[in-house]
Amino acid sequence: MRQSSRITFRSTFRIKISDRERDTLIGYAGDVSECGMKLLGDSLVEPGSELKLCVRMRDRDGEMRQVDVDMICQWAQENSRTGFFEAGLAVVGEAPAYVRLIEGMRNKRKEQV
Repeated sequence: MRQSSRITFRSTFRIKISDRERDTLIGYAGDVSECGMKLLGDSLVEPGSELKLCVRMRDRDGEMRQVDVDMICQWAQENSRTGFFEAGLAVVGEAPAYVRLIEGMRNKRKEQV
């Protein structure tokens, strides 16, 4: 059961997700929550694999925000409609910087309503 609601994006390319160990872009966040995200990428992520990720995005003020987070792949599939591979990722352990980033995004959205 989902522990927190997801934030979805109009632009698929807003939040870049990189492999910290290889310093390579692996995809983009399709949606995020304090507990995880849906990763959209060009290659399939193996369910059960642990990923050391860097999450990067530019905020509304143009400032680059970047946090490191460890996640585990819960599921993966190819989306035949979009051509992307999708993976459901869950946060592993404590990730206070990641949680603050998501909470900040959630608060910004509330301010705009």
